[in-house]
Parts: sequence; structure tokens; C-alpha cells
Amino acid sequence: MITARMTAGRRIAASLAVATLAFGVTSCGAINQQATTDHYNASDGIHVDVADAEVRNLMFVANADASQARLIGSVVNDGDSAVSVSIKAGSATAVSVEVPANEVVKLEDEKNNTVISSLGVNAGEHAQTTFTSAGETVEFSVPVVDGTLAEYRDFVPGGYDQATTEHLKPVEHESTSGH
Repeated sequence: MITARMTAGRRIAASLAVATLAFGVTSCGAINQQATTDHYNASDGIHVDVADAEVRNLMFVANADASQARLIGSVVNDGDSAVSVSIKAGSATAVSVEVPANEVVKLEDEKNNTVISSLGVNAGEHAQTTFTSAGETVEFSVPVVDGTLAEYRDFVPGGYDQATTEHLKPVEHESTSGH
């Protein structure tokens, strides 16, 4: 004979079994790092803050012999007074970027064209760079690119040289998966 007490016990046992199964299926998230919580720069350039200046998506676009490189990216000033950011890469002469209060200077704009000489770091490498503003100094490794990627060709000092990418040819691979 089945009593109400036995039915309630079965319901509780079934509920515990379902809860245990659900925890077992979803518990990976309880002990593993969640990729969606990682903060990262979704860009090729770097992000660095120095004093009141926020440098965003900064990189160097070098010419073929790395004798010159143009800075691209933005410098943001959310403050109430103008800031000046000095950027010095390796042994190259430092350049300054002046940013008025509550403004953004986009280095891709022709009016903000900032080129450094004697970078001496080839595309694909990183240039150790010092950022200085309002007495604060931050060092960071900044990527150096060239005109290999079409989106950077307009920024190559002296113009893009087609010879930079002539040797690059697409390669077709046969699929081994049968698809």
C-alpha cells in the first residue's frame, strides 16, 4: 500500500536527483574561469593610461626599412584641462601629442599625422615605448605593423611599397576531412 508519506519521499528524492543532475551538468562554470569575464583589447594596438590621458589602440605603422613609423590610434582626455603626452620608442626622438580638455585626438586623421624617425623596429615586432604625461611615466610594448594588411597601407610613411607583399601568395590546402 502506497501512502502519502511514501509519495512525498519519492518526490523529494526525485527533486534531489534532478538538482544533482543539473548541478553536475552546469558546475563546470562554478570552478573554471569564464572566458566572457576576461577584459581584453579587441584591436591590434595597445591601451595604456598615463596621468589623465587614455591612449587607445596605439601602434606604429613602419615603412619597409623601419626608418620611419607613423603613430595611429587615439589619445583621450576626459579632464578639464589640456594634456600633453610624450611618446618615446626605443632610441627614436620623442614626439608629443597635445590633447585639449574633453577631447579625443585621432592620430589617423591627416591633421594629427605623427611620424617618428629611426624607429629601428621591424614590422611584426614590438617597440619598447615610454609614455609620459604630467610627471607620470608608463612603459609599454607597442606593436609595429607595415602595409601587409590593407587597412594600414594608407598610414605607411612615404607610401605603401607593393614589393612589401609581392612574395605573399594565397595557398590552397586540400581538406583531409572530406568536406
